[in-house]
Amino acid sequence: MAELARFGAGSACLVVAPQGAPGLVEALARAGFTAVAATGERDALDALEQTPFAAVYVSQSLGPPAVARVVTAGGQRLGEAPIIVLGSSGTVQEAVDAMQLGATDYVAPPCDPDAVLRRLARALERSAPVRRAPFPAGLLGVVGTSEAMRRLHDSIDKISRYKSNVLLLGESGTGKEIIARALHERGPRRQHLFVPVNCATLGRDILENELFGHERGAFTGANERKKGLFELADGGTFFLDEIAEMDLSTQAKLLRVLERSEFRRVGGTAKVKVDLSIIAATNRDLEEAIAAGRFREDLYYRLKVVTLVVPPLRDRREDIPALVDAFIADFNRRTGGRIAGVEPAALEWLVGCDWPGNVRELRNAVEGACVLAPGEVVKLADLEERVERRGRRPAPRAPARAPAEPSAALPAASPGGAPVALAGSIEIPIGCSLAEAERRIVLANLRHYRTRARAARALGVGLRTLYTKLAAWSRDGEDAETA
Repeated sequence: MAELARFGAGSACLVVAPQGAPGLVEALARAGFTAVAATGERDALDALEQTPFAAVYVSQSLGPPAVARVVTAGGQRLGEAPIIVLGSSGTVQEAVDAMQLGATDYVAPPCDPDAVLRRLARALERSAPVRRAPFPAGLLGVVGTSEAMRRLHDSIDKISRYKSNVLLLGESGTGKEIIARALHERGPRRQHLFVPVNCATLGRDILENELFGHERGAFTGANERKKGLFELADGGTFFLDEIAEMDLSTQAKLLRVLERSEFRRVGGTAKVKVDLSIIAATNRDLEEAIAAGRFREDLYYRLKVVTLVVPPLRDRREDIPALVDAFIADFNRRTGGRIAGVEPAALEWLVGCDWPGNVRELRNAVEGACVLAPGEVVKLADLEERVERRGRRPAPRAPARAPAEPSAALPAASPGGAPVALAGSIEIPIGCSLAEAERRIVLANLRHYRTRARAARALGVGLRTLYTKLAAWSRDGEDAETA
């Protein structure tokens, strides 16, 4: 014990046990720790709120629910500090249960103080503070400094420390897979595989074969054993996208993986053990799917150990400029492009769009505009033409001072009966042809608004339609801009 003398000097250690575990408390004190004893769950949780303990011991004799809550609270409050469970029966299942709760170590009875201290010294050495890289501006692709994204970044930083299952909720295109990758890359499984599977793209039989693998002879054409993706991802993180599309039969088999960390290959009888963190994602309302009988309630609660809601882009418009910059930089890196940025009017237009397809739609629009841009700066026309081709018009923000709109009222009559053009209106005489009236309205709007894009919006037509009309009038020998 000489080599362990006073190794805990200056640190505090919490011991949670119904009888106080006096032998362990004394041993910790000899090693230099300030040992704090708690005899119940409430005392333990209060102590965790007040003191940054270097380690926590929790006795299984508290009962599984209390042990689970103390271990979880310790992990959330203390980060990498060891959380060690003191066994009461010493069975293998008890040890497995402790580790699945998130405990760092399990000590089987009888509890020898010297052996416990040696294991604690090793655990403290392994958990010595490692510099976690600060979140880059892009958080592995999730760009944004809005309040919604700051909260999401904080949640990812906390959750990624543990091997918990996570349920990601959010609209299509919000970046759920990117967030799943961020959780994996910053977590304890980062040295192992991250395996994504989209449940909506595969039928039941194919999905089960991909997930669980099969034995030789399981079906026609199964000429050899095939390992499934669960088996290949052992030790890593498995991402199940669009989990709501998984059929009930496969859901039942997935539940066994979550509950027992084991499964059988298709056509097989032997159990295959795996150690995985499962991240599931959906844009559906799972509680509604449960009520409709399309999703298992027990699976739902197994998946949602931790739930993260990814905000839609329309709720964090202030992040759009940073996203646009990131997409342009990525485009230049991948293609050798030389796009310098977007003009202010184009950026204002982008921020004003609702983007129902969220970040994915914005990225596609920006990249398409970069490809089509004739110069080094993406202009408003480049972006609007792309949106018009897809048949969707933007929802622009209202400007601080709205320009005067052409009056919808009929022009007043002069004493002689001739119409008089009012401010913000145009004169269309009786007998004017429909084509001529259209030309006058279009040209008046072009003179009134600063850009063709704004004129097109005021007229209620697409930018391409406006260009087509101007080109036709130019072919007829008229200066369409000034006529």
